[in-house]
Formats: sequence, C-alpha cells, structure tokens
Amino acid sequence: MRSLKYFLPCACLATAACLWFFAAVGAAQAERVFSGKLGNKYRIQMRLRREGGKLSGVYFYERVRQDLILRGEIDAPGNFTLREYDAGGAQTGIFKGKWRPSDCEGCGDFLSGNWSKPDGTRAMPFSLTVYAVAFRGPLKLMTRALSEKSRKGQPQYEISIEYPQLEGTGGPSVARFNEMIRGEVMKDMGEYRKDFLEGSDGSEFDLSYGVGLANDDLVSVNLIYYFYYGGAGQRNAISETINYDLRRGRLIKFDELFSPGSDYEKPLSDYCLRDLKNQYKDEKWATDEVLRWHVENVVSDEKKWMITPEGLDFIFDSTEIGPPGAGQTNVIVPYAVIRQVIRPSGPLAAFAAHGPYEHLPKF
Repeated sequence: MRSLKYFLPCACLATAACLWFFAAVGAAQAERVFSGKLGNKYRIQMRLRREGGKLSGVYFYERVRQDLILRGEIDAPGNFTLREYDAGGAQTGIFKGKWRPSDCEGCGDFLSGNWSKPDGTRAMPFSLTVYAVAFRGPLKLMTRALSEKSRKGQPQYEISIEYPQLEGTGGPSVARFNEMIRGEVMKDMGEYRKDFLEGSDGSEFDLSYGVGLANDDLVSVNLIYYFYYGGAGQRNAISETINYDLRRGRLIKFDELFSPGSDYEKPLSDYCLRDLKNQYKDEKWATDEVLRWHVENVVSDEKKWMITPEGLDFIFDSTEIGPPGAGQTNVIVPYAVIRQVIRPSGPLAAFAAHGPYEHLPKF
C-alpha cells in the first residue's frame, strides 16, 4: 500500500548491543513515542504508556523542551482523554482524541483530536504519528525550522524547511551528523533560492523529513523535497535518505548490510516487484518491464532506503514512478525475506536473529 512516511545503522552490533537494541525497541512498544503538531503550528513529541484502560506519559513542545505530565483513560475503540499537568502538579490542559491503528504500509499508529485548556477554551487540533526513536539517555531527535519569502521587487517565492537535529548530549559523531544535515539543507536552500530568483512568480520549495529508526547506535532519516517552479505544470517530490552510524560517526553503505558475495539484490528486487505490481495493479502503464526497470534503479541507489523496525524501506519518488506530484511510494521488505543474506556482524544482525517485534509485549 502507499504511504508518505512522515518515517541508521551501525556497522557492527555486538551481542550486548543486540540485546540492548531489542530491550529499547521493546520499551518503545510498551511506551510509544509520537511526534506531530498542535494547532498546525507547535511541534510536539509525546511518550505514552498504554496499560488496559489507562493511558499515561509525558510530552513537550520542541521549542520549550520541558516535560508536561499526562494521565488519562482510553477505551477499547481507542477514544482517549489525557489531562496535562505542569511540574507543580497544576492541570494546564486536556487532550481528547482517538488512537487509530496504522492504515497503510510503513505507517504506524496515529493520534488525532483536540487540545484545550481545562475549561475548554483555546481549543486546537492535534495530529501525531509514531516516532521510531529509542534513545536510552538524554539524546533527542528534534526539528529545526526555517522559512523565507522573496523581498519586494523580486520574483515571488516561498521556502519552508524542517530538518532533524540531535540534541541532549555532545560527542563528535553527534556534531558530525548535525553538521552534515544542516550543511545539506543550507546548500539546497541556496540553490533553490537562486533558481527562483531567476524564474517566475509563484515558486515554492518545501523540505520535511521522516524517521525510519533512531537510537544510540544509528539514525535513519528521509529528507523529502517538494518543489514547484512558477509556470510549471505540477509540483514534484524527491526523497534522499541518510543512514548514519552514530557510534562511529559515518554514513552507512548499503552493501554493509549483507554478507559478502551474497546475491542480496535478488530477494530485495523480487519482493519490491511483487509489491509494486499489487500497488499499481489497476494502472495500464505498470507493466512488468516498466516496474522492473524502476526497481533496478531504486534497489541499487544508496539514497533510497531506510532501516525501520519492520524491514528495509525502499522509496520510489513520484519522479521515479506513479503520477507526477503524487508523493512517494514505499515498499517495506520484511527482514524475514532477507534473513539468509544479512551480514551476521552487520547493522541488521539483530533483525536476522529475531523478528522485529515477535518477542515484544503487545497492547
């Protein structure tokens, strides 16, 4: 199924690291992390624990970074009420909404509803999706935002950017990750600005990102570029993934995931082809030959894959496949499909030894 994943492995996971990884992901299952916006303006992160009919946790505004306590109830269909308290114990707000299960491949559960003051005033909508993070310590994956409009007398354009940065602890690998992401974003922003100033009125550039997985060992993110040039017929979207070894402070290469000499591209390509044929079964243009050509391009591309708890996520841009401007198409190849070709000492070793969630407690 289609999804626009609003969604980085280390080169080697020792046994202890593997055991920790599953403990951390297990905690993420019992204690889910969500991210999104309140009032379509304020970016928040929320950590919730669901135990029977009880719901509890904390959340914070990314600009403020101070935890607010949450306590409430949830019924079997997922309708919930969460009361918000500050550090002094005073109730400062209330969330009323619904916890909905995933409705697309690669999507997690999501929360939506309305927040208000305890007396019902200042109501604002909220929408949150699962955030695949499992840091043990104070490290957090935060969002930085930039926006820009053209000055009077210039061709009219708008630029809106959100990009990830790690906060909460130091270290050279964290600094390198932040510098790499910020440098890429600033470079792209400058290039689009230059193009817009040389073009026509009405140009737009929007950059957002998705998280595949983030923990103390790795960070896997997808930078999603939407752009439109004034006078063009349609908007376009391009994705560029970054898979980063947080312990060693470097990017991960795709072939490091698999055993040397193994024909790993065959099971990956075969699964992607079957999945795309199902997704585009009603499209006349989607012949086996056309889809196979797209699969070959993406499976061999270093910037079109992410690691997720469920499997390897391959990203097919709208410029690559499907109607232009329609957003990306995702195919998640489950780890069980490629277990035989995963490098035993590589980033996916833990997934080869276990299913991603098979031993974890479920709600």
